[in-house]
Amino acid sequence: MPPSELTDPLACVREDRLVALCSRLVQIRSVNPPGDELAIAEYVVEVLTAGGVPAELIPHGPDRASVLARIAGRNRAPNLLYSAHLDTVPVGAEAWLHDPFGGEVADGKVWGRGAADMKGGLAAMISAALALAETGSSLAGDLILAFTAGEETDSMGAHAVAQRTDLAPVGAIVVSEPSSNELFVAEKGALWVELTTYGQTAHGSMPDLGRNAVMMMVTLLSELDRLHVASAEHPLLGGFTRSINTIAGGVKTNVVPDRCTATVDMRTVPGQDHAGLLRQIDALIADLSARQPGFRASLRTLNDNIPLTTPPDHPAVARMTGIIEAVTGRRPVPRGVHYYSDAVAYVPAFAAPMLICGPGQAGLAHQPDEYVEIDRLVESARILTLTAMRLLEESPSTEVAPE
Repeated sequence: MPPSELTDPLACVREDRLVALCSRLVQIRSVNPPGDELAIAEYVVEVLTAGGVPAELIPHGPDRASVLARIAGRNRAPNLLYSAHLDTVPVGAEAWLHDPFGGEVADGKVWGRGAADMKGGLAAMISAALALAETGSSLAGDLILAFTAGEETDSMGAHAVAQRTDLAPVGAIVVSEPSSNELFVAEKGALWVELTTYGQTAHGSMPDLGRNAVMMMVTLLSELDRLHVASAEHPLLGGFTRSINTIAGGVKTNVVPDRCTATVDMRTVPGQDHAGLLRQIDALIADLSARQPGFRASLRTLNDNIPLTTPPDHPAVARMTGIIEAVTGRRPVPRGVHYYSDAVAYVPAFAAPMLICGPGQAGLAHQPDEYVEIDRLVESARILTLTAMRLLEESPSTEVAPE
């Protein structure tokens, strides 16, 4: 490598090393549930430490862990937080053309579970950090790397990181969730609830002697589906949605069921009040109990993440837009996504703008034959390297006085 390139972090983003890293990350199983992120967390710590980036393991119990790493800056600007998660969803029952845990490199892609969501983004962030460390780049603030457990369920790792008192001030949060290297600045909220109806068992031949919890649930879900929920259309996120996604009840064909449980996934937009929405459902249950003798049901919240937005005219959005254009030649138009990310833990904790940009395609997340394109992977690592350099430049408006 020419001497002039030794000081250029972008020249240190090498495709062969990046592809090998992404492939290895895919090969390490970290399926959630149950989680099993410890092995991949240990590998990430090993790679970062060997590359000169101090990293620590954050344990969450047996076989579960997150990683927190940092490239120290000069305390002259707010810190920059890079976020990626270690876990993936299960493979599913469908046959795959490529081994989901093989990390196969073929047709200009890295294949396998998590390649898009989001071990490609994880690899790009690690590579960016290693490039900055290799060249001894001087940063005005700290680059913090939070690689977390549990994003696919409850963001347990991100919430643990958000409780740390040694990370602030944070000036921006960059999440490498799949975006095809486009820029997303808003994400919907997620309110997941569990509904349970309670009846009384009886012999199937004498249903009048029991109370059928499944039929109670049919009534409840029908009413819930018709329930008016106030919501305004958001310019980046669209409108409120609800989806009844699981239901289970009964123990045997000839036994009247005494319990039925269903879960509902509601995606909210700014301006909606989750507490108010829960009160509406509680009121619906109370109304059904008053109108139908013997009706009994309960409500439990499984997941409560507020919607997040960064104003499209925020300075961080403008800078990130320019960085993406400089690397890719494409000027992105900031958009919103319907999924949520670990930013739900970080934005409230650090009061910082959220920016989502990662190499995977959002449409491949959770799909069979998942992959990440190598060209996008390299683009992403270069975008993230340049983002750290540009967002952690020293300027009078971002200077932080030493403590």
